[in-house]
Amino acid sequence: MDYLGQLEKMLESRYRLLTMETYDTDRVVDLFTQLSRFSNKAFYMSQPNEGMHRLGAAHITIPRSKTAKEQLDHIENTRHFGIYILRDFNYALDDPKIIAQLKDIATSPDAKVIIFLSEFVDLPRELKPYTMRSKHQLKHAI
Repeated sequence: MDYLGQLEKMLESRYRLLTMETYDTDRVVDLFTQLSRFSNKAFYMSQPNEGMHRLGAAHITIPRSKTAKEQLDHIENTRHFGIYILRDFNYALDDPKIIAQLKDIATSPDAKVIIFLSEFVDLPRELKPYTMRSKHQLKHAI
């Protein structure tokens, strides 16, 4: 199975919000890192309480991007296309202001893709019409 091809198809869909549920989030991050090496698209990643950074350049943190609000502000205010992997973002998905901001990003004319990556994504009902959901069970190498 061609996982990189599947990821590319998901990124090219009409959806601006994607959920990726997997027990091996590190492996999915590795796949996105591989994909970013052969793509002209900018890939960014964040984790709770850590600043956002471009994949492949974890040592360069984007200023004022530690909190969920700061991360979404950065995404919303950036005019360039980007793919933003928000790892373990469930802690912020119960905040009505965060949900409203995600809806604004999902319906904006500026093309950006946000990926919620976690073992389980507790997606609020309000975001479901704007979201493609995906579950992955990658096999471990023996």
